[in-house]
Amino acid sequence: WLKVENRQVTGSFKARGAWNQISLLSEEERGRGVIATSSGNHGKALSWAAQRAGVPATIVMPADAYPNKIAACRELGAEVVLGDTRAEAEAICAERVAAGAVLIHPYDAERTVQGAGTVGLEIAQQDPTVEVVVAPVGGGGLITGVSLAVRQELGSDVVILGAEPEGAPSLSRGLAAGEPVLLEEITTEVQGLCPLASGAINVATCAETVDEVLLVSDAEVFAAQAALIRAGEVVEPAGAATTALVSSGLLPARLLEGRTALDPLRVVAVVSGGNPDPAQFEAVRAQG
Repeated sequence: WLKVENRQVTGSFKARGAWNQISLLSEEERGRGVIATSSGNHGKALSWAAQRAGVPATIVMPADAYPNKIAACRELGAEVVLGDTRAEAEAICAERVAAGAVLIHPYDAERTVQGAGTVGLEIAQQDPTVEVVVAPVGGGGLITGVSLAVRQELGSDVVILGAEPEGAPSLSRGLAAGEPVLLEEITTEVQGLCPLASGAINVATCAETVDEVLLVSDAEVFAAQAALIRAGEVVEPAGAATTALVSSGLLPARLLEGRTALDPLRVVAVVSGGNPDPAQFEAVRAQG
């Protein structure tokens, strides 16, 4: 089964955390305005939530972000500031936070995680017999919220797996180290799943709630995106990381032992985003 967050308002699950954050701001915080660093989906979601609430928003983005995502933030009324790199974008954001703007972190924040966790609540409500939940991994906000909610609703028997690009293994390395690890090099082309480091809240929580984080290659992700597009979905590469893990045969073999077509393993994979670069999407669709 697929949890199709690519069909969500703003095109990704990020709307959940952004709205939870905005709706809980104090009047004083609303007046200061909000800010975040984002390569796209969190920025678009925060722009939408801020516009909906009448709160000024600034999105700091790396210059290589998809042009359609930069445009979407501006169309939703946010100020967009570009940094040459992700690191420079983070530095610009930090300067503005120091000057008074309210940081709405895309993953390393309780309110963001709580919003993302409603994905897990809905999975538990809609398929309480689920045996495996697969969530994509970038900074870790979605898998943190989903794992907390699934554990709360269904207990410890459900296996929770993360699908992370092998070219940006921030959560994998963070879990191994027991704390966030800053990646010295990012080689994946899967935008949206390649922060410089996973969050402290995310690493600490996933250490207790997630069974395993597995790495997927860019080739596997792009192949899975193509399969979803052929099936009629509008999905970006990052949104296909979980289906890449399943379709590439990367599920742990122990989970499939003794299972048959009459007794299949019940898996829910979260398709996290549907905001592909238009040119990339059309190129994939043209291949048929």
